[in-house]
Amino acid sequence: MLMGLHDILAAVVDPEEREAIRRDFLRRMDEKRKLFGEPDTSDIPEVTDFSHFVRGKSHFDAMRAHNLRVQAEREERAKLEEAILTK
Repeated sequence: MLMGLHDILAAVVDPEEREAIRRDFLRRMDEKRKLFGEPDTSDIPEVTDFSHFVRGKSHFDAMRAHNLRVQAEREERAKLEEAILTK
């Protein structure tokens, strides 16, 4: 199981030891940042065009109409089957 800094600090009872662990963690993160630098995010495109936004109401209306058609067809079939069985 992976433990984060929060989990480790929660398990430590002594406040001085907790502070020493926190300082050591921050020191190691700074060393890592100095070695590898900041992550390169230049290849992630920035979203600038929101014109592809579509409201959901039209989709829900189409689904509702389809469901009503299917329900009407099922009721019609049930009536026909009932009529055939009662003859």
